[in-house]
Amino acid sequence: MKSSFTSNVFETRTISLGDTTETIVPGGRHLFPLLPKAFDGVKQIGVIGWSSQGPAQAQNLRDSLTGTDIVVKVGLREGSASMVKASAVGFNNESGTLGEMYEVIRESDIALLLISDAAMAENYKQVFENVQPGKTLGLSHGFLLAHLQSLGASFPDNINVIGVCPKGMGPSVRRLYEQGKEVNGAGINCSFAVEQDFDGHATDYALGWAVALGSPYTFLTTLESEYKSDI
Repeated sequence: MKSSFTSNVFETRTISLGDTTETIVPGGRHLFPLLPKAFDGVKQIGVIGWSSQGPAQAQNLRDSLTGTDIVVKVGLREGSASMVKASAVGFNNESGTLGEMYEVIRESDIALLLISDAAMAENYKQVFENVQPGKTLGLSHGFLLAHLQSLGASFPDNINVIGVCPKGMGPSVRRLYEQGKEVNGAGINCSFAVEQDFDGHATDYALGWAVALGSPYTFLTTLESEYKSDI
């Protein structure tokens, strides 16, 4: 697997691991001012789902993007009990940061699909119908790719498809991000994948996502490698 990449925004570093070399992006809060450039053209990031990763990723992204014009909006099923939980940490209808999941997908430049595997299998067609052409679908593991391959199906070819996969459960992603307020660089490492690069922005969108989550080190993978490693 190709393990090197370039970024138009973030400095990369090459490290040696045994007999191989790996390209990484070292993270840290000093990189947060670069996030508007990484998310060039992005006005809204939708975080879809509120299970393990959703609360952590939504809050980390919101906090990292404070002071920018980029809105982080949570999308949930209409009537979901999780709407109360999202409201408790500051996502609400009044501020335009909480809404129905398909509406949020339709209006977001980047939609991060963090729902359960079962929900992905059941709802992926509706998700694809609501991601607008030229926009970006984000995943935090490779299950949906595996499911599509098993059906002989594929992602829509007119969107970016990226992955950012934190190497820890959601509560740790949030806890260590908050620790990073005192210790620059504290956080959970992430792998990232670019499954489809429709508009040339996919790599920097993925790296911006990882940096905004607080990843100390971000390295390249593929969605296929992600689901095979899970198996």
